[in-house]
Amino acid sequence: MRGIVVSPEIVMSGKNSMSVNGGTIAPIKLRQYLLYWDQIDFPTSNIITFGGTADTDFLESTGALKRSRVNLQMAGEFTNLFLKSQMEAFRLNNEKEVGSWSLAQPHYNLVLDEVSGIMSRNIEVELYQSLPVPEKDVPLVDILEFKEKRKDELLEFRSLIDNLYLDIVNSGDQERDKLKSLELLARKTKEIDRLMEESFMSRLAQSLKIEFDWKDMAAKTGTTVLGSFTGQYTFETGLAVGLLSSINVSSEMSLKPRSLPPELKDYAYLYYSQKEFK
Repeated sequence: MRGIVVSPEIVMSGKNSMSVNGGTIAPIKLRQYLLYWDQIDFPTSNIITFGGTADTDFLESTGALKRSRVNLQMAGEFTNLFLKSQMEAFRLNNEKEVGSWSLAQPHYNLVLDEVSGIMSRNIEVELYQSLPVPEKDVPLVDILEFKEKRKDELLEFRSLIDNLYLDIVNSGDQERDKLKSLELLARKTKEIDRLMEESFMSRLAQSLKIEFDWKDMAAKTGTTVLGSFTGQYTFETGLAVGLLSSINVSSEMSLKPRSLPPELKDYAYLYYSQKEFK
């Protein structure tokens, strides 16, 4: 299981100054979280509460999203209280399911204190944020159904991301190792895009074929031969017309995907998600 604590889109303009855009999770971010994580926590507190939307309400009804209640002391600046609510939600979730939770805000620079587990876990969030995401109008139920159908591929891909994450946090040069991992994911994403394009063109070329309906052609040419004796057509013209009218050009697009090369097997979840939602 993998879970992520999220917040509305915020902009930090100073140590104790922030603004909130919209007051809820951006639709495209919500779909990103849903595609790669098993559960989303959009917490509330006794001091700060953000409203939900039809999307968050739907996901809450399915169990894919929850809204943890965090109790805070009234003292402190609003910005600090907001950040504390996020960190407390992360702490509570991580206590119940150790190592399974991450914390993200809808920008790359987390404005959080250096709390053990949070900042290192944000490296994992950065890796996932570099990946392709569905468009904001993709139905949430389609993503849920896709994840259920491709759960084995998701587990394999998640194992790959876990290994990249562990390599980074155990590295003597985390920034360099993180950059290398992000470049690897970008390169593999491009390879998948290229494979999809090549696969589409190959299927298109191979599936366009000319089919002769010999029974229909015989009937039509026989009719036109008779017509040639009554002066409607010449024999050659009648045969040609009957022949052409009996040719069917069909496009049979196979749904079977081209096999992934060995170096992309661990990225099958990305491949199928691109096919499904791109």
